Amino acid sequence: MSFYIIIFIAALFVLARSSGFLVRSLTGLARFFKISEYAVAFIFMSMTTSIPELFVGLSSAMNDIPEFSLGNIFGANLINITLVIGLVVFLRKGLQVESKISKRNFWIISGLAFLPLFLASDGTVSRGDGAVLLLAFLFYILRLRKEKEYFTKTVNHMPAKKLLGVFRHFIRFFAGIGLLVLSSYTIVWAGQNLVNMTSLSALSFGIIFVAIGTTLPELAFGIRARMMNHGSMAIGNSLGSVAFNSTLIIGIVSLINPIQISISFSFIIVALFLFLALLLFNVFAFSKSFISRKEGIVLLLVYALFLAFQFLV
Repeated sequence: MSFYIIIFIAALFVLARSSGFLVRSLTGLARFFKISEYAVAFIFMSMTTSIPELFVGLSSAMNDIPEFSLGNIFGANLINITLVIGLVVFLRKGLQVESKISKRNFWIISGLAFLPLFLASDGTVSRGDGAVLLLAFLFYILRLRKEKEYFTKTVNHMPAKKLLGVFRHFIRFFAGIGLLVLSSYTIVWAGQNLVNMTSLSALSFGIIFVAIGTTLPELAFGIRARMMNHGSMAIGNSLGSVAFNSTLIIGIVSLINPIQISISFSFIIVALFLFLALLLFNVFAFSKSFISRKEGIVLLLVYALFLAFQFLV
């Protein structure tokens, strides 16, 4: 067991370091292309930090363990809304919601997060359902592209002349992504070996442990972004990951292998808590265009309560 613990801790260290590379490179790219931090984080970072969920989903689909994949996605979405955003807001002592466009997108992302839950309510996510999810993803990306304000708001934390060359930013970006993917898979691998010593269902294991492992990139990126005063990047990445997970990843997996769902206690609990988390987040974001530190603590408590239900009930 000690071997896996050492590997787990080492992978966490690599993960934290690689997230620093990504924050720097994405900030530079945002300035170079004259787009907002939120937009570049949503499109580029959320896609790349969702790579672990994608490969876990493909692997579980090909090995006929659909609940493992779906549990991972639902658990990851809950973690992104509660633990990641809650922690970023708490550490930042509050976070300003920058624009009406961002707030409108919150409601749409909430709908995307619930779409696979709705499609799975009959016990199956079919290939037809997968096609619907992929179309929803395409529609949302096209809609974002039309929001010119969303894509043209520049960031001005330092003069452009002081930035590294764009080529160096791309090198850092891809180096960070490589380390991020490698470390996240190592964390999941080591964590799985540690958890195999206990008896958990595939769904519960996916919702709790695999989801925590595969969302560590978002968590590490969010904390690092906050430390470097780029809170909007952290929020954009977390919400973007929810959209990618709910539509693109589940859509691809179900097209390869339709997913059979067992409507169990764990499934119902994660659905209810995801609804609660999304509702609270939207209320906090819309009420005064500012998510306070106390509201961040509420989001953290939602996830703590979810874990208590999973382990104690």
